[in-house]
Amino acid sequence: MIRSLYFRITATFLIIVLISIGVAFLFTNQMFKRDARGQLPNQMDKSIDRIEQLYAVSKPSSMQEFLNEMSALQGQSIIAINSVNRLVAVGDRSELMVERLTYDQLARVFGGSTVRLEVFNREEGGPPLPPAYGRLVQFGNEKWALFVQMDRFPQNSNFIWTAVTLLVTLLLVGSVLILVAARYLVRPLKMMTNAATRMSEGDFSVRLPARRGDELGELAEGMNKMALSLSQLEMMRQDFVSNVSHEIQSPLTSIGGFAEALRSEEVTEAERERYINIIKQESMRLSRLSENLLNLASLDSQQHPFHPQTYRLDRQLRDVVLACEPHWLAKRQTLELYMEETVIVADQDQLNQVWMNLFSNSMKFTPEGGKIFCSLTEQDGFAVVRLTDTGIGISEEDRERVFERFYKGDVSRDRSQGGSGLGLSIAQTIVSIHGGSIVLDPDADQLAGASFVIRLPLAPPAR
Repeated sequence: MIRSLYFRITATFLIIVLISIGVAFLFTNQMFKRDARGQLPNQMDKSIDRIEQLYAVSKPSSMQEFLNEMSALQGQSIIAINSVNRLVAVGDRSELMVERLTYDQLARVFGGSTVRLEVFNREEGGPPLPPAYGRLVQFGNEKWALFVQMDRFPQNSNFIWTAVTLLVTLLLVGSVLILVAARYLVRPLKMMTNAATRMSEGDFSVRLPARRGDELGELAEGMNKMALSLSQLEMMRQDFVSNVSHEIQSPLTSIGGFAEALRSEEVTEAERERYINIIKQESMRLSRLSENLLNLASLDSQQHPFHPQTYRLDRQLRDVVLACEPHWLAKRQTLELYMEETVIVADQDQLNQVWMNLFSNSMKFTPEGGKIFCSLTEQDGFAVVRLTDTGIGISEEDRERVFERFYKGDVSRDRSQGGSGLGLSIAQTIVSIHGGSIVLDPDADQLAGASFVIRLPLAPPAR
């Protein structure tokens, strides 16, 4: 969940929102305080003018009572000092103002200056207090130094301006953070796009870093596997083209050479007959190769006709052995069959091609006087066929590639053997279509010949 791309996008959005709100709040708060404090001197000056004007109009008999009324009316603490050091103090913080006032500041006020008087809260950790402002005023016939302090900072800043400032700050900070986050999120997508473009141009060596644990990491790993698979497919394609060219070129060369030799008038009748037979054999070889290639293409297309029917598999194997009788009798080979009565539902024609390919290979690579063993048993709902011979066997380096198309071990490269390297590939494809498997028997003695194990389900797979 934590490594999910959905979670990362959601968390990134929430973090951006929180950071934007925090920055906007701090910025707006500072501007609010600055505006409020910037207006304070003007407000205090007007407040002192108002007190002076009200005194002139009302002509109070008691300075103490007048200043008490002004303090209550305007929410201020006030101290007034005349030239003979008479002190009148009213309001909650008047004592603090008296404590902070110095003779120098008092002298400056009587000299006609406006003085700012800093007042600090006695309570530790308490809110900051607004400063006091002092100025010379005329109360009747006397000059007084009047100091006035607001009970709190003024809160009359423009709401619309504050809201606009907050929203603009949110927009700017959020936009910058979104751009940074988008760059972080989009960068791997750009890398994948570039990788896909390179693969579309045939470069399958591209690899993406797959260190992320989210969906993008899984996608990068999938693209790496795809690039590796495409690279392997490209190599297989090149090998396939090379092998097909080789398999076609060899008989064509023979046909062309012997056809040219037939033009000679010095060729005897016996040689002419031998050349014609060779041309005929090579033509049949080309025909078998073309037929096998078409058969493989049809099997690979997943649209090859598949007609399952119920029949006796043991009888089919015996019929194949009888059909191959001239070949194994000619080499004086011995075939031993151990068959259990087995009923299977499968495509009889396709499986017949599998058995013909396997028996043909065994007879081909088993020397004269050799033996071929075939057994059929039922195990866990599967028909298991084991075909073993005493032939030349399959070397260790060839065992991994024996089912590859056109692959032939060095021993069978002799053209006289007549193979194209497609028989086992066709057999494996047909067995796979039936939901079975064909493998080299891992328990067989590798030096005693080839041994294959074929497992076929008794019932056909769903198609």
